[in-house]
Amino acid sequence: MASKSRLKTGPDKGRRIWPIVAILVFLAGIGTSVVYKKELTNLVDILQETFPSESDTITRDRGTIYDRNFKELAQTQERVSLYVRPREVKDIKETARLLSDSLGLSVTELLVNMEKDSHLVWLSRDIGQGDEEVVTGLGIPGIYLHREVARSYPQQEYASHLIGYSENDLGLAGVEHYYNRLLNQDRVHQEDIPAINLKGLTQTSTKGHDLVLTLDMKIQAILEKYVKTFGEKMGNGSVTSLLLNTENGKIVAGASYPSFNPNTVWQHKKEILEPLFLTPMVIPMEIRKFVHEASLLQGGWEKSTQVYPWSLIAGQADLGSQLRLIDRLQLTTDVHVDFSGGKKQQSSLPQFMETGPSFYLGAVPKTATPLKILLGMSHLLNDGKKIQPHMLDRIIERPDAREYFYDIFHGEVTGRNVFPSLVSRELRNLLMKQEKKGVLGSRTLSGETVSLVMNDLGGSYVRDRMGFVMIPAERPEMILLLVARDEELRVPEKDSIDFKTFCDEVESILPSMVALQQIHQNIEDIVEVVDGEEQNFKADSVNDTGGNTNALTMQEKQTLNMPDLTGFSLRRSLRLLQSAEVDVSVKGTGRVVSQSPKAGVELKKGNKCLLTLAIDAAPKDVMQIKNLQIKQKVSQ
Repeated sequence: MASKSRLKTGPDKGRRIWPIVAILVFLAGIGTSVVYKKELTNLVDILQETFPSESDTITRDRGTIYDRNFKELAQTQERVSLYVRPREVKDIKETARLLSDSLGLSVTELLVNMEKDSHLVWLSRDIGQGDEEVVTGLGIPGIYLHREVARSYPQQEYASHLIGYSENDLGLAGVEHYYNRLLNQDRVHQEDIPAINLKGLTQTSTKGHDLVLTLDMKIQAILEKYVKTFGEKMGNGSVTSLLLNTENGKIVAGASYPSFNPNTVWQHKKEILEPLFLTPMVIPMEIRKFVHEASLLQGGWEKSTQVYPWSLIAGQADLGSQLRLIDRLQLTTDVHVDFSGGKKQQSSLPQFMETGPSFYLGAVPKTATPLKILLGMSHLLNDGKKIQPHMLDRIIERPDAREYFYDIFHGEVTGRNVFPSLVSRELRNLLMKQEKKGVLGSRTLSGETVSLVMNDLGGSYVRDRMGFVMIPAERPEMILLLVARDEELRVPEKDSIDFKTFCDEVESILPSMVALQQIHQNIEDIVEVVDGEEQNFKADSVNDTGGNTNALTMQEKQTLNMPDLTGFSLRRSLRLLQSAEVDVSVKGTGRVVSQSPKAGVELKKGNKCLLTLAIDAAPKDVMQIKNLQIKQKVSQ
């Protein structure tokens, strides 16, 4: 397991501060009925400046959240600040000189602060790990370090609508909210988390849990860039996307624009915090017709236990059969997912407005959330296999790293299909004949609607556009959902952004995303947590692209010679070789037992490297991984 980020502030801090907070809030609240968050925060800051905690007692450590490659998405870190008690400083000038030379602070400002007639004066907030070690080593009288716990999101805006955010150890949205009890070390019973297989146990432990999600930050980065580019062209609008594995319901990536930084969530408007994929909207006619066609095929199968060629299917669907299909697809029922939005679901549905020829489609619903439609489309095209969209891959129980995996069936074999496989196969044939073939055999189904959405001011018109990219359409392994909402209806319509182009141009990023997906499927059994150096909250460990640049990755970037990889996992070996841009061949499974070239040999771009791993059976065929800087090519 990865080492945690330093010691946490002791529980005695809360006992010392909060009784005083309660008294002052009560006195300040006379004559008013509302205490604003900003005012309360300021009050707590004042109390902390007066009574800073200097305890290093360990408190509850909120669990770490990882992506599927064990990249940190959310972690609890220690925030460290520097302050002085002027009355305890023996030599002000010498103290200012030492701090200035060691930390680069202004001597003038230090002298002004230390000459104040005050119990406590802050010198620097959120200092880095190196500065903290320097101050500790100096041991200057009157100079102290203040520690407090902070939740940090190293990936910043990436997948923020899915991961969510928390404050004061309380998850408020996304995965942080749904699995709040697990992350906060509460004991959770099996009936409370039915989709997680506890392997016969009735409850989890209270020693803490880390979460491993289904997200892949490499694929996420590609999707984020694509969505942001289109969102910026729209102007006053929003875009969202979800990449779903149709075999198991795993959400591989999900990007939205505009996004938000969970490290500074309170600086964003509430509207930005709401995920568009959980917002009810009118379903485009093209997609409703596809569901209607599925119901026609379903009706033919129910009547004769076989699927006729499409040209022989009757044009009138049985309403009862159609209703049963809609229910199984969960288009009109609640979809329970393990992440939540920033506030309650919209209570009023948008009003449907006809924008083209009218078709009678029976019981096919006119409104639904994009996530529900994505789930329904997956069921229709994946041979009718039942899946549940989810973010959690497994929980890791501390301290022995015992793993419990997400499994909605728990070994059951019944109820695993919601749609006949023969009907699904014929529906895919229909899709491939109607839609233009894309890269990797993909097909795109898209459409748009104009609707009236009611709000506090009465209502406003919006243009919603929705598209699904099936990869490959012959038997989709993944489906990419693309949704855009434009709140400024442009007249003439040609002035609006072409959503069809947005869906078609996604072909430019599909090969890279599919290649990364295939690589992960080959090595996921040996992916593990890599121990990293402890860091505090200082933003030195976060770069402007949202990645970690800790001591380990800095070492990797400087790798020019072949390192000694003996005993390392494949994942760690690949990371150490990444900056060299070499072609790596992998033989076997497990950990590295031999390598070519040998340790110490200079590496050049394009060199061939062979890693042989410890195996329990006969060696497998060599798997080629070309150019580790995401330049893999997929044969078409």
